Amino acid sequence: MAFETITGAVASTGTVVGGELTNKYSNFLNGGGSEVATIYDDDIWIVDPSVNTKRIRIDAGNLSSSTDVVLYAKSDNDVNLGSVGTHEIYIPAGAMYTPTTNGAAYTTRELATNDIQIASMNFDTSTSEKAQFNWLTPPNWDAGTIRFKVIWSCTGGGAAETIDFDLAGGSYTNDDALDAALGSAQNVTDTRLADDDLHETSFSSAITIGGTPSAGHFVVFQLSRDVASDNLAVDCEIIGVTIEYSTSKSNTT
Repeated sequence: MAFETITGAVASTGTVVGGELTNKYSNFLNGGGSEVATIYDDDIWIVDPSVNTKRIRIDAGNLSSSTDVVLYAKSDNDVNLGSVGTHEIYIPAGAMYTPTTNGAAYTTRELATNDIQIASMNFDTSTSEKAQFNWLTPPNWDAGTIRFKVIWSCTGGGAAETIDFDLAGGSYTNDDALDAALGSAQNVTDTRLADDDLHETSFSSAITIGGTPSAGHFVVFQLSRDVASDNLAVDCEIIGVTIEYSTSKSNTT
């Protein structure tokens, strides 16, 4: 068998390859034998051949000692490792609660034909009523701004009448006083389409949560109807709220 020399940056780094070692390479690359490749490097890059600035780096440096982590496909579907980014959480009306002062009323009603039940927080047309809900933020939340949109309906009202809702939030951790001011609110608006239709607003502008937000903190949100800025002539039935938030890492550890 012929022997080959792999030469590094200088002649002194040359390595002679041949015989049993070459057989091990061959078996490893072709699935034969039981050879295991161990690569000692924290800069293993997988690079897009078309755009070399698109790269994935493999680094085991953050693992505990004597830990093996196995990456494998559990199904025939493609695997998306990129869970860092924007996510949404839906809060239904049944998870909201009514403040004692000017609180919206939790109500259910059944539609006539197919017995679809609408469960909602109903906000009055003349008083700026409120509803609250809370969120325990995930450990990989980036502690940044959030956005919201509302899902709503109504019965009665006129064509092209509008709604206007505000949302504000405050962040709390162990031993924080809960009776603290919330952050600045942002609003969403929408136009009535028809009785008993599902209405969905666009997302609001970015909301800065009050206090000192951090991953894993408890957040209280307050949703309120701005009756001075809308003209829907009946109760607005808020079916739920969607919160959009971002994460700073792909897992929760």
